[in-house]
Amino acid sequence: MSTASLKIRLAAAATLLGLALAACSQPGPTGDKPPAPAPTGDTPSQSPPPAEPAPDVPAEPASVSEPLLASQPPLESMKTAKAPAKLSVPVDLKYRFDTEPLANQPAMLHLAAVPRVAGANLRVSVKDVDGIQVAAAGALNVQKASANGAYRQQYSVTRQGTGPAELRVLVTMDLPQGSGFGFFSIPLDSVKDP
Repeated sequence: MSTASLKIRLAAAATLLGLALAACSQPGPTGDKPPAPAPTGDTPSQSPPPAEPAPDVPAEPASVSEPLLASQPPLESMKTAKAPAKLSVPVDLKYRFDTEPLANQPAMLHLAAVPRVAGANLRVSVKDVDGIQVAAAGALNVQKASANGAYRQQYSVTRQGTGPAELRVLVTMDLPQGSGFGFFSIPLDSVKDP
């Protein structure tokens, strides 16, 4: 759901709630006391004040239609991770390193999962292996993933001199016909041993 659509729904809900509360405060046949006049000088014939817009809090990670943060590379500049021959999840995985991933030096890895169809419970996780240290701010989990949305996560990756030449990333997503998954490969072969 887009931020603009969410704001419209929240404003409509706030207006309906205001009208419902105004109707409840009218004196009924049981002899309820009328409400005290509002201190702002409002009269009952005036319409309720417009609802304040909700703060801009994204419900999901940034998507293609949302502005990119300065630290996020555009999708066009990212490479596509190698998918397995048998791929059961309709998701493209894009990646880009901020700097060349040299041995024993951390490099920032940007990942973007781009579903080709809508789904639920999209999850992206980097497989733990000996020789590669991976740190992230948190896991990439999306409850509702829209088609062609870009769901992003950053990882700090440090490969030891004897570590593997590629990083393996598991992508899973629930689809109407069941769950899909795939292990994608991100090459680290540009890493130079000291």
